[in-house]
Amino acid sequence: MMAQPGLEIHRTQSAVIDAIQSLIDSAEESLTVAVPKSSLPEFVPQLSAAIERDVLVLLLVHGDATAPTPAYEDIATAVRTIESGITPLLVTADIQRGFTGHSGLLTDSIAEYQATEFDNENLAHDEFAMFLGTHWLMGTEHYIASVCAFPRTFSAFQFAVLMAALALRAGTAITARARVISTADRTETTISGPVINVRQSVVYPASSTNPAERSLTIETDAGPVTVGGAGATKEAYECREITLDRADDE
Repeated sequence: MMAQPGLEIHRTQSAVIDAIQSLIDSAEESLTVAVPKSSLPEFVPQLSAAIERDVLVLLLVHGDATAPTPAYEDIATAVRTIESGITPLLVTADIQRGFTGHSGLLTDSIAEYQATEFDNENLAHDEFAMFLGTHWLMGTEHYIASVCAFPRTFSAFQFAVLMAALALRAGTAITARARVISTADRTETTISGPVINVRQSVVYPASSTNPAERSLTIETDAGPVTVGGAGATKEAYECREITLDRADDE
């Protein structure tokens, strides 16, 4: 049943599972997924396929600690666990569309809950920010992917930010070469240099209090500049594509 354009209400467990599976399948760059641990097996094939196609998957599991634990490295880029049973069902795909509702829809087949699937960028951004800024922060880091092999080129900027954060966390100096658009005059250019700072709140240690902030500071020949993702306004540049490499490989 369509509540209004871009919104669809789901009231059955099977419809909820189908909707979440389809959302996961649709992601091209990023996923945030908060589901009860006991229901995770329903989504393992879709999450595994997302990892195979290089989607950034942030997975928050909660509830029954005795439920079987899947091989997280096969289905997520980062996993946090939370004991709280009040975490909602919350899924976003590419910060463009998503799904939210009561997690009881997946754990209680007779309860009368409902959930909303939405195809709305503003709603998706709000839910993404709520996921990172509230629920993710309350979780405990349980798994994090290894730092990728360098050099690596990223079209998904937030994936580059995560890998840069992990590299710096491990004490690995890295450089960046980025194709960027000036946020001041929209001219395109290429910048390069060592990555000297990362602003993010996905992995410890968080370096930003704004959950939606993802940026890199690159030391160029002309001095340090900040680079953000699509739609960046606070940073000097908006990134279109970026290649990270180990500093000692330069």
